[in-house]
Amino acid sequence: MNIRKATESDITQIIELLKLSLGESMIPKSEALWKWKHLYNPFGKSPVLVAEEEGQLIGVRAFLRWEFLDQGKILKACRAVDTATHPDHQGKGIFKNLTLALIEDIKKEGLDLIFNTPNAKSTPGYLKMDWEKWGKLPLKLNFHFSKSGKQKEVPSSDWNSISKLIRRIETSSREGTAIQTRIVPGYLNWRFRDNPLFPYQFLSDGENYLLVYRIKEGKMGREFRICDLLVSQKLTKTLEKDFQKTLNERIEASGSRFSSFSGLNYPNQKILEMGLIPIMKIGPVVTLRKVQDDGSPMALPWGWSLGDLEVF
Repeated sequence: MNIRKATESDITQIIELLKLSLGESMIPKSEALWKWKHLYNPFGKSPVLVAEEEGQLIGVRAFLRWEFLDQGKILKACRAVDTATHPDHQGKGIFKNLTLALIEDIKKEGLDLIFNTPNAKSTPGYLKMDWEKWGKLPLKLNFHFSKSGKQKEVPSSDWNSISKLIRRIETSSREGTAIQTRIVPGYLNWRFRDNPLFPYQFLSDGENYLLVYRIKEGKMGREFRICDLLVSQKLTKTLEKDFQKTLNERIEASGSRFSSFSGLNYPNQKILEMGLIPIMKIGPVVTLRKVQDDGSPMALPWGWSLGDLEVF
């Protein structure tokens, strides 16, 4: 078995391996999705390793590059994402060997940490490779029992109409003590407008705020998921009132049974009012692994949004 860095010429075989190993599941595998995720990411191309035997790919492991801001300091990170082992070669330690080899590669680059949101089946394997369980992301929920549940026609968002606001957000410094995603030029369009998996919509006055959301169907009913809320400056009382009114109208039009927002961000978002239900630790499980020998990401003041941790 030979382990090497993947090249763009491997993409077709990688997609075939992912389909063979994992099936389509909730996220269809395609070359377009792979390129969007691993080649066009504004944080940089993903480090990817493959295992091959007699010219056939039998394993793949990819980390998605990410960057966070810790009070002005850039934390270079990766998110452990795509991985697959050929069904005929499972049980040979390929997943572990590829993962540990990729960790060594990003360690040499000086990256600080790895984060991901593994499912219950894969979590034990990560913990054996020195990942640590941070816990479940706290969520703020607001239920809309009076809603009919019938979704009205909500027009698609015209992302080009807020291009000036996006440029301003992506070139401005973010305040606060919590660690947040570093919003670099090109991030918002890549992450939301150009996302091939989900249709993301937004609310904005074009100058002061940007709320990104998507409608998600689940066991609890239709969810109005607020992925990110970015405010460029302190809003006047009139703007805050107009914002909340517009948001409530959009939620009603969507027919959503409940809305959701990151419980790590909610206490600091004064313009968002989501009822009296307390913040609950019911979101995705987050795991962390340090890459360098010093420091521990577990002790950092994380401020993840739902947009940071969505599975894609």
